[in-house]
Amino acid sequence: MERHRLRVLVDFDGVWTSVDGQAHAVDAARGRRLAELSGLPGGVVAQCEASVAEAIAADPLGHGWRLDGRITAYADEDPFLRHNALCTGIGILAERGHGACLALRQALAAGGHTDLGALGSAIFMEASHAYLDDHGHDLLPSAPGVLTSLLAIADVVFCTNFTSDAVARSWTPLGFSFAGAQATPGLTLRGEARKQTLTADPARTVLFGDRPVPVDRSFYRAAIEAEQPDIVVGDVFSLDLALPLTMTADGHPTCRPLCLLARTRFTPPWSLELARDGRLPGLRLLESLADLVPLVEEIADAHGGRGRP
Repeated sequence: MERHRLRVLVDFDGVWTSVDGQAHAVDAARGRRLAELSGLPGGVVAQCEASVAEAIAADPLGHGWRLDGRITAYADEDPFLRHNALCTGIGILAERGHGACLALRQALAAGGHTDLGALGSAIFMEASHAYLDDHGHDLLPSAPGVLTSLLAIADVVFCTNFTSDAVARSWTPLGFSFAGAQATPGLTLRGEARKQTLTADPARTVLFGDRPVPVDRSFYRAAIEAEQPDIVVGDVFSLDLALPLTMTADGHPTCRPLCLLARTRFTPPWSLELARDGRLPGLRLLESLADLVPLVEEIADAHGGRGRP
């Protein structure tokens, strides 16, 4: 039986890369910039960060990347989300009367920085671009070989919140191209996917385990509907997988992909448990990038000639 050629929609950072170096750069920039902008000693900023970290550990459902007051992804899902939560958490603790956080928030506000979420995003972008300009993305050693093998059996769409140019620069020196006459067959790139953007059209939250996750992500939905993938791969459950799993559960007429949670050293226990042993229909665990090709081959063999899985 001829193998069905699948279409794989896959996230970039965290699946194909190590984020440790970039995350360290962001963390260092956060402490430095908060001290600079507030005029407070670095020790006060560090005290606030430590207190927020304790609050996150005590109440993980209450902290994450907040957009218009809603958590779009949780602080414990990866270090970039933790950065956002550490910034907004200063305001949360200030409201609760935490002295150092209150002083820091007031000092930042006096300098015009009243939106701690926006400030956190600005620090993230500044530090990330500086790191990427110096180092580039830290591709996993296995990444080029895995992508070559994957393209032999499937079409691949990178769908990422990063800019297309930043992602393309990581692959072009390795012989992969996303545009023009030299474009690698079967390879597509969708940058600035805005997976995090909640569009309230209408607002909708779905419970996964004990985690309520918003799924009104119209920009990401449009990308999924345009690409119609057979498989979606991501390392951050809330951003990458909650929506396509919901589309499948809702019986979407054309978009009901199998979802793979790519395990990293940051993957929290709650999403690991969802992906283990078929606990959540339509979700499987991808233990390592090296497992992606044999897993896609298995799925393609199982569904060869019968359309989408």
